[in-house]
Amino acid sequence: MSNAQDPATVPGAGTQVKLRGWSHQGEGDESSHLRRHQELRAFLHLLEHSFLQDFLSKDPCFQISDKYLLAMVLVYFRRANLQLSEYTHSNLFLALYLANDMEEDLEDPKSVIFLWALGQDWHHQVSDFLHQRDKLWARMGFRAVVRRQSCEEVMAKEPTHWAWTRERHPHHGRAQRSYPKAQIPLPRGPGLSPPHCPLCALPPHSSLCCHRPRPLPVLSKCLSYNAEWHRPTSQAWPWSRGFLIVLPTQLLLEPGTYTLHSE
Repeated sequence: MSNAQDPATVPGAGTQVKLRGWSHQGEGDESSHLRRHQELRAFLHLLEHSFLQDFLSKDPCFQISDKYLLAMVLVYFRRANLQLSEYTHSNLFLALYLANDMEEDLEDPKSVIFLWALGQDWHHQVSDFLHQRDKLWARMGFRAVVRRQSCEEVMAKEPTHWAWTRERHPHHGRAQRSYPKAQIPLPRGPGLSPPHCPLCALPPHSSLCCHRPRPLPVLSKCLSYNAEWHRPTSQAWPWSRGFLIVLPTQLLLEPGTYTLHSE
């Protein structure tokens, strides 16, 4: 009897090897899919933390944390191969700052991230924060550009989540270098009320621009602080027969309408 294998068994052996290869690849795909699902759940769970909820509420116009910037944060986490235990506030702020670096032209809004990430002594820690941002960037292989399609693929995995409803209005899009910075309602730090943007409350087809000079709103609650009253005499003011009110710097007003009462 020959020691050679029966030719009829060779195809079977070859098929078995091939099938094992397919099985291994399938297990790899399944493992990768599971890993991405866990990453998404960990990221969305992180956004539910009360501290981050407070942070996001101080950016009602979504200037530094709209749905695309938040999706970019998860893309960055994945590119850096962060462990789930590294899905933390500090890493989110680093990634969000980097996303703003890549996508936004204005410097002032993203600077508010320092207040949340670093606390009261933030101005002493900015250089270290930027160093940590660069370390995260390096860990990503310096791949900070993210396609819009990649963000939309992230959002499509959990399309009804509230984070993806943070759609920035067109009047807050792109750079607005020709308008005074004072007209732009910036996000705010911890302990302050959210900024009020009058235009965001208007119908979406309004032709008004939030960065144009606008008349002072009519106020409908009684002011408890003494304010200085000045009637403008110059015709250069965009309104007529109005008052310019200089309020104390320590006075914080909630968004709303107020009534002025003279003594």
